[in-house]
Amino acid sequence: MIVSEQPIPGAVVRPSRRQRLRESLTLITASKVALVGLVIVLFWVCVAVFSLFTTLEPFAQDVSAVNSPPSAAHPLGTDDLGRDLLARVVHGSRLVLTLAPLSVLCVLVVGSTLGLLSGYFGGLVDEVVMRVLDAMMAFPTILLYMIILAALGPSTVNVVLAITIGGTPGIARLVRSLALDIRTRDYIAAAELRGEHPLYMMFVEILPNARGPIIVDSMLRVGYAVFAIGTLGFLGLGVPPPSPDWGSMVARGRDFIWTNPWAVLWPALAISSLVVGLNLFADGLREESLRYQ
Repeated sequence: MIVSEQPIPGAVVRPSRRQRLRESLTLITASKVALVGLVIVLFWVCVAVFSLFTTLEPFAQDVSAVNSPPSAAHPLGTDDLGRDLLARVVHGSRLVLTLAPLSVLCVLVVGSTLGLLSGYFGGLVDEVVMRVLDAMMAFPTILLYMIILAALGPSTVNVVLAITIGGTPGIARLVRSLALDIRTRDYIAAAELRGEHPLYMMFVEILPNARGPIIVDSMLRVGYAVFAIGTLGFLGLGVPPPSPDWGSMVARGRDFIWTNPWAVLWPALAISSLVVGLNLFADGLREESLRYQ
């Protein structure tokens, strides 16, 4: 007897990985805003990768070319110590594109865990977690960064820690609101009837079904992290010198802005373009995802 391999009526057919990838690419290509943002971000990613293989030295000093304008020897000019601005901008891109995603990843881990605990269990757990996060949100974010770094001292690890602490309340509240909505679905009730463990419920049943808004929010937060790293570097609380941090480059170059504006222009342009690219990419994804809902 030949059995026909026809799909069972009413059965849910899960899309394959290839289909999900194709849908994601369609979501990006359907938005011109997202495409423009993606091109800008990919440009800086390529610059960061290029910094791994280039012979450009960000710390070498040319005392014969202090505060010099762009030239054949130094295409973007030099700073007040004779260091090549092109080398420092290129190597600074790798620093920023390492710290910003790492910070947001830490924010996602901590914030998502707190949001899931609060949204799934509710009651006393929800009240305690939300009140602590509300107290943290009472501080302006940049002030919270400054307090943490003033207490711990400027370093790469402390910058990541400060951004993690400052960004946790926002992502936790987002995940909590999504969890409160998803926990009312029928498949959550079915999983509870099967006797699934709360950790399974939170991280297998709830979190994957909330990934869309979380991914879009994370893209925006990477842009905020880039801006925060630049701001802290400008205030002298970021990655300590002589690291080629874009924010500290702007702070150092502002003392010579009338005689050597290039020392401020290039790192400021790098920060603004990367932040704009990330925001455009996230906004385009959000608009298209809402359209397809």
